[in-house]
Amino acid sequence: MKLALSYIALAVAGTCSPVMAAQLEGQITDNNGTPLPGAHVSIDGGNKTTSDAQGRYKLSIADNSHVHLHVSDDNFRHTDHDLQITTGFVTQDISLEQIMMENIVITASPFLRSAMESTTPISVMTADELKLNIAPSLGDTLEKLPGVQASHFGAGASRPIIRGMSGPRVLVLENGLSVGDASTVSADHAVTTEAGTAQQIELLRGPGSLLYGNGAIGGVVNVVNNRVDERAVDELSGNFGSHYVTGNNGRTVNGELNGGNGKFNWHLDGTHRETDDFDIAGNAIENQSKTHGSLANSQLKLDDYAAGVGYTGDDSFISISGARTESNYGIPGRGVEGDPDITIDLKKTAWQLHSGLLDPFSGVSKLRFDAGYTDYQHAEQEDGVADTFFYNKQSEARLSVNNTPWGEWQGVMGLHAIHRDFSVRGEEALTPDSKTDTVAAFIVQERRIDDFRIELGGRIEHYRLDPNSMKLQTLAGTQDYQPEGVSDNNLTLSAGIVWDFDPAYNLGLSFERAERSATAEELYSFGAHDATQSFEVGSQFMIENGNVIPNSDTSDKEIANNIDLTLRKLEGAWTGSLSLAYNRVNDFYYEKDTGLVASDIGEEGDLPVYQFTQGDVELYSVEAQAKIPFNDTWSLDLLSDYTRGKLVDGGNLPLISPMRFGSTLNFDLQDWHADVGVMAYAKQTDTAENETDTAGYALVDSAVTYHFATENGDMMFYVKGNNLLDQDARPHTSLLKEYSPLMGRSVMIGVNYDF
Repeated sequence: MKLALSYIALAVAGTCSPVMAAQLEGQITDNNGTPLPGAHVSIDGGNKTTSDAQGRYKLSIADNSHVHLHVSDDNFRHTDHDLQITTGFVTQDISLEQIMMENIVITASPFLRSAMESTTPISVMTADELKLNIAPSLGDTLEKLPGVQASHFGAGASRPIIRGMSGPRVLVLENGLSVGDASTVSADHAVTTEAGTAQQIELLRGPGSLLYGNGAIGGVVNVVNNRVDERAVDELSGNFGSHYVTGNNGRTVNGELNGGNGKFNWHLDGTHRETDDFDIAGNAIENQSKTHGSLANSQLKLDDYAAGVGYTGDDSFISISGARTESNYGIPGRGVEGDPDITIDLKKTAWQLHSGLLDPFSGVSKLRFDAGYTDYQHAEQEDGVADTFFYNKQSEARLSVNNTPWGEWQGVMGLHAIHRDFSVRGEEALTPDSKTDTVAAFIVQERRIDDFRIELGGRIEHYRLDPNSMKLQTLAGTQDYQPEGVSDNNLTLSAGIVWDFDPAYNLGLSFERAERSATAEELYSFGAHDATQSFEVGSQFMIENGNVIPNSDTSDKEIANNIDLTLRKLEGAWTGSLSLAYNRVNDFYYEKDTGLVASDIGEEGDLPVYQFTQGDVELYSVEAQAKIPFNDTWSLDLLSDYTRGKLVDGGNLPLISPMRFGSTLNFDLQDWHADVGVMAYAKQTDTAENETDTAGYALVDSAVTYHFATENGDMMFYVKGNNLLDQDARPHTSLLKEYSPLMGRSVMIGVNYDF
C-alpha cells in the first residue's frame, strides 16, 4: 500500500462538483432569548459551522434535500431538527436549554455528538483542565479520568491504560490519525503527542475499532489541536503559557498562533519542557539509603513544534501540517551495581493532510480525505552510548463519506489503510524487521425513534504482518529462524442505543464484537531489554526445561465481546453518571512472569523472563462520578472506579489497578477558583502469578486559579500542589513500582494568556 494512491483518490474526489445552492441560516439563543456565540451547527455530521457573536449561523446545502440539523453548545442540551430544504434561503432559529453538565462535541465521534449523547462513556479534558493537569507524559495527564490509569514508566514514558487495557489495544490519535510512534512496542517508549498545545483530549472507552482499526479494541485517545481547521479563520488568535514545578525543577514554555484572511489560514505552535531528577518521599529502593530523596535518571528534555497552512472555501477545506518532536529522557534503574543508566533519545517528523468537500453530489453531505506520514526513530543509550536503534515509518489514509438520510438512517462509511515499516538495529534487536498492512471498509449509521437513538456499525479489515528472519541464541546454539507471518480478516460489529427516558436522564447501552490480530512484538520478541529490566519472549516460542523452541502455531487473534451500560443524570440537585462494563476476550495476549531468569534459558544475567501468553480473560469495570453543587460558590466532585481482570481458567491478569475513590471540594467566586481533593488507591491483592501485592496510598492535591480579562485577551494565573502529604506512592500498573515511586510533594506555578 502506497500513500500516493490515497492522494490520487483525493484528486479524483476533488473533481466532483458541489451541488449546493440553498442557504440555511438562523439565530441560536438560550431560553431567555440571549444570543449564543460559538455554538456548533452541523448537517448530517458533515457540513458544519459555529455561530457568530450575535448567535447567527449560515450553511450552504443542496437543493431539494432532507437534512438532520444538529446544534450544540458546551453547557446546553444538544438538539436535532429534521428539515426539508427546497431552494433559496431557509430560516431556522434554535433555542437551547441550559444544563449543569458540560456537553462538549467529540470530534472522534462519527456523528459529532457530545459525551452526553454517546452510547458508550466518553471523557473530555478541555484546554483549561489541561493547564492544571498537564504532565510530561500523556498517561500521567489523563490518569484522573474515570476508568483511566497510567503505566508510570519514569518521567518520559507513561501510556494511558483504559479499563485494564493498554499498549497495542489503546490507539492514540492526533486529530483523528495515529501518532505513528513506537509506544505500543514497549512500556519504555514515549507517546509522541503534546498535550500542552491541545484544545481538548477525547477519551473513548471500549472498542473504538469501527473507524480506527486493529489497535483500538480497548479504547481511543484523540488529541485535538489547531493544526487543522475546517472553518474560516479571519483574525489573529493564540495563547502563550509557562509553568514551573518545584518537585523536578521543571520548566515548560508553550504557545501557538493562528491567523487567516477568511480563506487562507496558517498555524504555528511549540513546546519546550525540561526537568531534572524528581523528588521522592523516601527511598526509591527499600533499604537502599543511597536512593533517598530523588529518583536517579528520571530527567527529561523535550522540544515539540509544528506549522500548518490551510484553505477554507464555501464548500471545501484543506489543511497540511508538519510537526517535529525531539525528546531525551531517562529510565529509572533497579539499583543493581554495574547496571548502566538507560536514556531514550527520540526524534519524530510527522505530516498530516485533512481535506473535504461539502455536499459534493446528491446523497452525500460530506466527502472527507485524511492522510498522515510519520518518520520515527529513537536510540536506547547505555551510559550515554547508543547501542540499539528503533525505526518506524508509517503511512495512513482514510476516505470517508457522510450520507444524507437513507430513509431514517444517516451516518458515515469509508475506507481506511495503514502501512507500517518497523525495524530494530543493534545489541537489543528484540524483534525481526517487519511490515504491517491493514486495509478496511467501515460503516456506522444511526436513526432516531421517539426518545431512542439507535446506532449500528461494522468494519471488515484485512491485516497482514510480514516478518524478516531473525537469529536465535538458545541452549541449542545460534540459529537462523524465519517466523511465520500473519494474514487475518478481522470483523468488528457494534450496536448501541441511547434512551432519553426523562429530561434529566438518559441511558446508553452498547454491544461490540471486535477482533484484533497480534503485533510483531507479541509474537516474535526474543532477547534482553535493559530499559524494561526484563528478558522478553514472544508467544511463537515455547520454553521447555530451559530450551526455547520456535512454535509458530500460536498466533490466534483476539476476539472481544463487550457490553457497556451507562446511566447519566444531566440536571437537578446533582449530576453524574454510572457505567458498568463487561468484556470477555478470547485468546488475550499478556506478558506472563515465568518465574525464570535469563540464565535459566541459556542467556547471560539475571533479568526476569516475561513471555507473551494467550488466555481467555474477563474484565469487569465500574465507573461513577458526580457533581454536587451546594450553592453558587461551593460544590463537590466525586469519582470512583474499579477494574477486575481474571483469567477464565483461574488466576488474575497482571498490572490491573485496584479500586480508587476521589473527592474534590470546589470554591468559585467571580474570577477565583480554589479546590482541594484526595484520590485514594486501595491495596491490590488480586495479583497475577509471580506478581507482588501493592500497598494502598492517598494523594492530596490542591489548586488556586485567577482569571482576569484585558482589552486584548484573557490571563490566567494558577498554583497547584501535588501529593501534599508527601506519600510514598507506587502504582500497581507500573513495571517499575519496586524501584520507581511517584513524585513526592511538589508545587506548580503557572500563567497563561489567551487572545
